[in-house]
Amino acid sequence: MTEPLALPPCEPGGPDPGAVTASIAAWITSAAMRDLVGHFGGEVPAGPVHATLDQVAEFSKVWDFRAGTKERFDTARVGYGADDARIRALIHTLGLGGTAPARDRYDHVVILGGGIRVTLGRAGYTARLLEGGLSAGTVAGLGSLRHRDDREHREGIRLGLGALETEADMMTAALRRFLNLPEPVQTRTGDGWWHQIWPQSLPQSLPRPAVHVLAAASTRPPLRASTACSLLGWVEHVHTPAPADRILLVTNDPYVRFQHCDAIRLLGQVYGCGIETIGMDELATTEWGRPLATTELLQEVRSSIIAMRNLYQAFQK
Repeated sequence: MTEPLALPPCEPGGPDPGAVTASIAAWITSAAMRDLVGHFGGEVPAGPVHATLDQVAEFSKVWDFRAGTKERFDTARVGYGADDARIRALIHTLGLGGTAPARDRYDHVVILGGGIRVTLGRAGYTARLLEGGLSAGTVAGLGSLRHRDDREHREGIRLGLGALETEADMMTAALRRFLNLPEPVQTRTGDGWWHQIWPQSLPQSLPRPAVHVLAAASTRPPLRASTACSLLGWVEHVHTPAPADRILLVTNDPYVRFQHCDAIRLLGQVYGCGIETIGMDELATTEWGRPLATTELLQEVRSSIIAMRNLYQAFQK
């Protein structure tokens, strides 16, 4: 199987526009992208990168199985029969996932929020990284004030997590469970957000990083807070990055590519910090993940196209 296409790097000091632009151009015009688009009756046109991105983004509406605003677990399922394996192989080559951390020290570890099992998986994976020797100045779990639906409510009860109301409450429960945290030492609140804090502790062994959970406000009401909203909320309420900072984002496949691009655009380009984005390892995925339908993977190809177009456009300003 062809190796997945690499993600653009972002080292402290900020992204290299030329290198990132070249990476975006290589990805959007890759053989895997041409074959995937062609399979669904489209074409990746030759020409300037901006025009190619625009046209492929427009075409990718055929992969919008969430009808614009539905939650990810409401993505429509479509069967592709004998073509399914080929479609999934092309998506794999496009490289929507990530690898293990490249370093053993980061200034800040940021765990992106989601559904209840996804949140538990990401928090548990982060805890194992810390137990395995990864060090960090802070660990922050991000979420929103999105209320759980009945499915998540039932799953929370089944898992013994108690009465949790929102996505951010799930993150609090997950981090308390896996990092063995007490009640938060401090809680700050504002208009449409809250922020819980566990200060850095100094046990006899290794120092424990300061831990934060943020319920970010939406920057696009009445829609709930997105990944971008939570990253901007982290900057405002938890930490404003410095150019020397290295930030590790923790998510899971197949969201690594689009969330990495959003983080480069919103944090790396603006504050000059380093950004690395990783997905859960096989153990966490096996325990907390679920097999994703091909339509769910195609939806995230669309998300990645849009995120790369947004990142490319940001470099042109």
